[in-house]
Amino acid sequence: MNGFLVGLNAQAKRGLIEQAHNKRKFEFDLRVWDGDFKEISPNMEVEFELADNKQVSVVRPKKAVKEDFTIHQTKSIKDCIYDYFGGTENLIKHYENDIKSNKDLDFLRIKRFLFTAYNDLFELDSTIPNLALSNLKSELGKLDREYESFIKKSSYPPQYSYEKIFLAYQIEFVKNEELIQTTQSIIKSATIQQASMGQALKNMENQFAARNDTGSASYLQAQNNLKSFRKRYVDLLHYLSQQKEKLAKITKAGEEFSDKFFEPFLKSYLPLTKELKQDFIKLLNAKAYDLDSLLWQRAKRSLSVRRFFIEAGITGTYSSKTFLKYFLRSLDHNKLSKETKGLFDLLKYLEAFSRKNILLIQEDPKDSKYYKEYLKNFDNSLQVSTSNDPRDNLRLSNLVEIHIVVMEWEVKEMDILNFRQKYLEMFKDSAGTPIFCAIIPKGMEEETLQNAKQQGISYFIIKGNTDQFIDMMRMIL
Repeated sequence: MNGFLVGLNAQAKRGLIEQAHNKRKFEFDLRVWDGDFKEISPNMEVEFELADNKQVSVVRPKKAVKEDFTIHQTKSIKDCIYDYFGGTENLIKHYENDIKSNKDLDFLRIKRFLFTAYNDLFELDSTIPNLALSNLKSELGKLDREYESFIKKSSYPPQYSYEKIFLAYQIEFVKNEELIQTTQSIIKSATIQQASMGQALKNMENQFAARNDTGSASYLQAQNNLKSFRKRYVDLLHYLSQQKEKLAKITKAGEEFSDKFFEPFLKSYLPLTKELKQDFIKLLNAKAYDLDSLLWQRAKRSLSVRRFFIEAGITGTYSSKTFLKYFLRSLDHNKLSKETKGLFDLLKYLEAFSRKNILLIQEDPKDSKYYKEYLKNFDNSLQVSTSNDPRDNLRLSNLVEIHIVVMEWEVKEMDILNFRQKYLEMFKDSAGTPIFCAIIPKGMEEETLQNAKQQGISYFIIKGNTDQFIDMMRMIL
């Protein structure tokens, strides 16, 4: 049992214990003291035992229990971060192939216009969005929302992210924070009580000092009451001091724990969020590329869209770039909003993004000049080079990537099939394979054309038919 040594008579070798909860008192002989007599002092906290006859059999100083406020890590940094960003990490892993692809269209820049173009083309021809296209648009919209959510979650200040992601899931740290709040409330309450008791004690002492009935029963009772109240006040001061000391210790423990893991957390958190953001943008760009490509593949086969392009006088490819040019040309440049001005920056990006290198190989330099002019009038952003001898283009020094080759069936005794074979052999390590288009004489046999298709010639146009040539280029580009 526990209590306090409230009485001590060294001459009689007797002591008095007040039990800690019920205030019962037990007298004892100092011979049952189990400890160094030098340790004995009034009001000290003790442990004692009673014999069968209810007499105190042993008394000893109460062992001081050293409170350990050390906080231990209960969840790893890696697990905390995964729980917070696990959904994003799994999503990125699911789309790993898209992220690693070379498909890249700046989604964040083109997002609004791309979805607007989708809706406008849908109004022109409701059959354009087939199941694959509709699903792709929905998928990209969902990924965009996931990205916005990720950006919001990863954009908090480092200290806030640390507290939200890591500290909030450390069980011992959370309990310590709760203990701090509880202790602060106790101190606040005890401080109010101390002020009230202090004033009451001062009044009691003044009243007692003014008495002149020394020795009377009433006087002795008042004296005992004053002593008891003073002891309660002193106990309260001691308790308040202990709570303040405890608050200092647990606050320090919380600060030490927080400081200890902050830097290790950032070393894991910051690189991960940076990598996830980069991968997410690559994913959005790849899906934007897919949506833009499929949208215009469908649109360029629509008679309604083709008719609209003709009636509106739209020249150029069936693409977001051409559609944006058409939209911008109707605007009053003196009344442009900041948002609309951004569309001109988008156009510059799309022109650079969609820039194609075209190689024209024709026997007559005049024909090359005319066809080049047709192409530049059709789309001024096209990079067109001409040649009058296919062999000039079979040198390793020609490192420019060619996207489209337009060649007459035979030039300088080399036909397009032979040229294509040698070209692919020469530049087999290049990034991509050009699209080959043949300019053929009217009346070429169907069997020859079918054989050429099997050997990789994708398009055929009749020599001299410039409308067919431009229409073919519009379809390709």
